[in-house]
Amino acid sequence: MLNKRNLSSGGSGLAQLVSTPMCSMATYKPKNILITGAAGFIASHVANRLIQSYPDYKIVVLDKLDYCSNLKNLNPSKLSPSFKFVKGDIGSADLVNYLLITESIDTIMHFAAQTHVDNSFGNSFEFTKNNIYGTHVLFEACKVTGQIRQFIHVSTDEVYGQTEEDAIVGNHEASQLLPTNPYSATKAAAEMLVMAYGRSYGLPVITTRGNNVYGPNQFPEKLIPKFILLAMRGKPLPIHCDGSNVRSYLYCEDVAEAFEVILHKGEVGHVYNIGTKRERRVIDVAKDMCKLFNLDADANIKFVENRPFNDQSNPNWWGDVSGALLPHPRMLMMSGGVDRLADGPDSTEFDAGDPAINTAQIGVQVPSKTSSNTSNKPALKFLIYGKTGWIGGLLGKLCEKQGIQYEYGRGRLEDCSQLLSDIQTIKPTHVFNAAGVTGRPNLDWCESHKTETIRTNVTGSLNLADVCREHGLLMINYASGCIFEYDTEHLEGSGVGFKEEDAPNFTRSFYSKTKAIW
Repeated sequence: MLNKRNLSSGGSGLAQLVSTPMCSMATYKPKNILITGAAGFIASHVANRLIQSYPDYKIVVLDKLDYCSNLKNLNPSKLSPSFKFVKGDIGSADLVNYLLITESIDTIMHFAAQTHVDNSFGNSFEFTKNNIYGTHVLFEACKVTGQIRQFIHVSTDEVYGQTEEDAIVGNHEASQLLPTNPYSATKAAAEMLVMAYGRSYGLPVITTRGNNVYGPNQFPEKLIPKFILLAMRGKPLPIHCDGSNVRSYLYCEDVAEAFEVILHKGEVGHVYNIGTKRERRVIDVAKDMCKLFNLDADANIKFVENRPFNDQSNPNWWGDVSGALLPHPRMLMMSGGVDRLADGPDSTEFDAGDPAINTAQIGVQVPSKTSSNTSNKPALKFLIYGKTGWIGGLLGKLCEKQGIQYEYGRGRLEDCSQLLSDIQTIKPTHVFNAAGVTGRPNLDWCESHKTETIRTNVTGSLNLADVCREHGLLMINYASGCIFEYDTEHLEGSGVGFKEEDAPNFTRSFYSKTKAIW
């Protein structure tokens, strides 16, 4: 059996990279840090640590609140004046560019990613979209704005692939990347982007590769929190194959300390392993868990089929996590799906009226599948424009989850006859317009393609609205917050946000002008 990853680091518990050579380097002092994915497990511990230790840093958090993210992870920081949360996707180029400019971001710590190996076998395209495309959008924004002084890209030791079981020295930072699953392949691909943008455009990039991490608030698809919750419920602990696969485990606060050191003393262009030489077999972890809960290991450990190329907590925090406790979880099996945390009770820990929280927030309130089937109301059928966009694609997923009929529009927005044909053929009850030109690959594209931008963002949207009006259909239009900027009446940090009736005041991009016209 292969796979033992004792990275070229060691220590008795603290993630070992806090070495003398690093500590002797000049200290970097950021001002405005963007942390992507910071409502997730590791990044939330890093964000909370930095906000507590460095109150003069402004920390902007960008997170789309996927199934394994939770706003409660950021409770220790939510009252800090130096903290700002923005709900959004790193795949949205206009949002990322807007944040970098308006928040004067000089440092990025990029944690946002799909990370669970088992999930990657069942939904690999989602990993490509988040881990590769999302990273690419960030780098393009950094290149365009030209203001980033440090970009820390968070990768994984999974990119090294397998190591011989009897290897005396583990993988070092210069080791060849040999990913063995879709997740690690996307992370390795993202690292190639890091290297390319560092060399081609001189972006100040640093890469980290870490071992397995455990600790409070971890979503229970990972080994240790999964074992804890299963043991608490008196259910068997599933182990791939015979459990002889070996892993290294780091405590989350030790890892957060490591990132604090890398932020201040990391050298641009370097790769840093965050790891330990202490390793455990999975079977030993399971036996220890049984011992802690006074369970018979022989009766409570269940061996299941191994996944390809396998490596040799608070139960109420996440709500219903039964889907994550399966031996082979898949994201589509998760209770609540992609928007569970966005509109569920877990998100009420933050003030829903905070304009920062509502930035880029999307969602549709629809009846459940059960209620729609039992009521006397006509069945819902949605007509959606913007199939290839992120919002349009997510609307389709929401409809599938709720059991609502929907179809994507085939017509071009600039052609009224095609829109009329869509309505007559599909016979929708509601129309959603998520189509729009935001730039390829960023907003600068709109500056040199003004005709195409106006055709879709202004003329097309008005055409659709007019056709819907003629047929008595409710049209919901997804616009943009990129039409406002702070001014004397809406000072940054004042808590005074813009209202629907406020006139747009951001006109420094052609894209924002077209959205303001609409």
